[in-house]
Amino acid sequence: MNAPNANAFVDFDSGDNAWSDAHANFLSSLSTEETQDLLKRSRRLNLKSRDHLFRAGDSSNDIYIVASGCIRLFQVSSTGKETILWLGFAGEIFGMAEVWRGNDRQIGAVANEATQVYSISRRDFTDFLGAHPEAAMKAISILSARVRALGHVLVGLASDNVETRIARLLVRFAAVSSGIRCCAGPGEGELCVNVRLTHQDIANLIGASRQTVTTTLAHLRKRGAVRMVEHHFHIMQPDHLRHLLDVGAA
Repeated sequence: MNAPNANAFVDFDSGDNAWSDAHANFLSSLSTEETQDLLKRSRRLNLKSRDHLFRAGDSSNDIYIVASGCIRLFQVSSTGKETILWLGFAGEIFGMAEVWRGNDRQIGAVANEATQVYSISRRDFTDFLGAHPEAAMKAISILSARVRALGHVLVGLASDNVETRIARLLVRFAAVSSGIRCCAGPGEGELCVNVRLTHQDIANLIGASRQTVTTTLAHLRKRGAVRMVEHHFHIMQPDHLRHLLDVGAA
């Protein structure tokens, strides 16, 4: 029996198509000419795990594209609580919102693992979009999908229980990370969630306490639904998580 395709589980609810579109690989969507022009205008930055690319309050002069690895975008409340807003994977573009408005950064960006990013100045990126209007439309489409995806996340926070939120998160990240080779190799029928996520990360993503996330994951592991493999999750029973999402959508 072959492992199921993670993308086969993307149509659980109306939010998942937006989720997939929001995580679109901007870099790979460009033509050869567009890619060469963009990379010619950019510089490559190497980040170690936990290195900050920028912090809230920093000036916003550059747009970024993930070359490899994963970037975590987050915001810290006045009480010190961190909320993870987005995880950006290879090819994804980010950092545009404040640049267009000329404001300081409102959020932070940190490498979730060893990561390389392309950095493009506002002026160079504006010139690039002017020279390649189709690339500009692709960037607008991705930003629009992110607004829709985050809207569905807010609905889930208000309507889903923690178990359903965790199930949805794992299935969605299994889909967006399906092109990344698993270091351990999934077993038969398993889906690999090839993203390093601590229990606190999951809590910060779904708006729950770490203790509640830990307890819920323990229940899922006890049922044989998920397991940990070298700092990331494998979904051992995709149909079980699908059932949770079907029940949650009913």
